[in-house]
Amino acid sequence: MPTKSIDQVLGNELHNIRQELQGLDSEGLARGSGFLRRSPRKIPMVDFLLALVGLAAECFLTLERVALVIALAAKCSYSKQALHKRLTPAIERFLARTATALFGQLPEARSPRQGWLAPFRRVLLHDSTVEPLPDHLAQLFPGSRNKHKSFAALKIQFVGEMRSSQVLHLSLSGFTRNDQAASLDILEVVQPGDLVLRDLGYFVLRAFQWIDEVGAFFLSRLRTDVSIRDARTGRPLNLAAELRRHGSFDQKVLLGEQKLAVRLVALPVPEAVANERRRKAKQNRDKRCHPNAQRLFLLGWNLLITNVPKCAWPAKILPAVYRLRWRIEMIFKAWKSHLGLRQFHCRSANVLRLSIMTKLLFCALVYRCCQSLELLCAQTDRHVSLQRLARILGAFACLVEAFLLGTTAERLLEHALAHHAFYEQRKDRENFCELLNELSTK
Repeated sequence: MPTKSIDQVLGNELHNIRQELQGLDSEGLARGSGFLRRSPRKIPMVDFLLALVGLAAECFLTLERVALVIALAAKCSYSKQALHKRLTPAIERFLARTATALFGQLPEARSPRQGWLAPFRRVLLHDSTVEPLPDHLAQLFPGSRNKHKSFAALKIQFVGEMRSSQVLHLSLSGFTRNDQAASLDILEVVQPGDLVLRDLGYFVLRAFQWIDEVGAFFLSRLRTDVSIRDARTGRPLNLAAELRRHGSFDQKVLLGEQKLAVRLVALPVPEAVANERRRKAKQNRDKRCHPNAQRLFLLGWNLLITNVPKCAWPAKILPAVYRLRWRIEMIFKAWKSHLGLRQFHCRSANVLRLSIMTKLLFCALVYRCCQSLELLCAQTDRHVSLQRLARILGAFACLVEAFLLGTTAERLLEHALAHHAFYEQRKDRENFCELLNELSTK
């Protein structure tokens, strides 16, 4: 594939993002999120956002650096003290809405006319990732705790469209808001005809019921502690006994107290896979999770529930479709390993929110560029690796920043050196040069 074509695609994408950002109703987004309460007197919101999207490529952000780049974008002076006054918890909502407005309203990928995913309008992936934080943030971002100490941890909830790389939902919370509590977040974005893929942590029967009522579809693993009843008779169903008798299972059942009607599919896994699952289950240190004989038997099966009918999906295709969920794990890995999602400014909660959300803007940008390159490769036998693309764009992030800010890498370097390469003037402590000069003149 010609390198020039790749350069053109990336250049066009960055140009389009800059144009779309300038076309956003940035003041409306800021007011709707509570971040802006009166008309900005000095810094237009579009320049504020343009600076943040450009800055998102940098690994380490300080208030001084953010303020100076905002000033560069707005072509005026702006202090870190003025920025600090603007920072409130609403910055999270504002930048989350910006991310979904900028990267969630893209032209939709054409649904395939054939294949197992053809019946669905969109394929939504929903998952979360967790990062530890300094303990002084434990009150706002609570993590685990023991008798003597509370810890802090950040949880990021993400919903994306798999085929078009749209970003549909971003939110931050402490670790104590578990995935079951976040399972209803999907209702903010799910639409009729969508397919939702989530892991077992989001298993909430009420959420499945509401997804079905919307006219959307879901595919999930089965939580084995949920009661199962025969859909025809309403009597309790012994799944292990059915599998011993028939060797597989594909029927309508009723789950839980709500008696949610779903299609339950059980298919055997290779013996080596089953044995590894059982080994891990037995080694779980939590005695509450110690598996009984029936649970150990069921670990030899893929147990999946869905509301997709048999006429659309035969039983054998369900495990292959569910494996697509692994894509979101690769997305998080790319963001953390190559795009600096682990490098936060943790001085205060609001500065942390700003740091996280700006980085997520860059992560969403890379996610979109991956899709654009993949469309370029559609007629070839080559496919874009999100991990490798993230590593490349992370290494050349300064060029991305320069393009978005409408300058050159040389001028960006000159600006950074002019404003960040010198000691701050402090009365309470001498720097190395001052101390050396003092000693040299005596």
